[in-house]
Amino acid sequence: MKFSVASLAFLICTTLLSTTEGRPLRPQLRCRCAEKYVGKPIPSHKILALNVIPAGVQCKHVEIIATMKKGVTCLNPKEKWVNTLKEEMKKKTSRVKN
Repeated sequence: MKFSVASLAFLICTTLLSTTEGRPLRPQLRCRCAEKYVGKPIPSHKILALNVIPAGVQCKHVEIIATMKKGVTCLNPKEKWVNTLKEEMKKKTSRVKN
């Protein structure tokens, strides 16, 4: 009797674990920047990577995230210097690929 209860409990646990193991993680459904931007221009040589996330389901705003040695920061896509920086980084990466 004890053996059958223990085996039933084991069977239930393994069934539950096997059904949840293959499920994908929930997508991030929120803005990463929350409209908090760095105020002053950042020189392009200090930026390691620039990640442009288009507006979509997760966020209604275009998000531009700059990765630097000291961390990441959000840039205001409406600022002129940010668009200039984006073009500079695009040229830099296209030169590296060629």
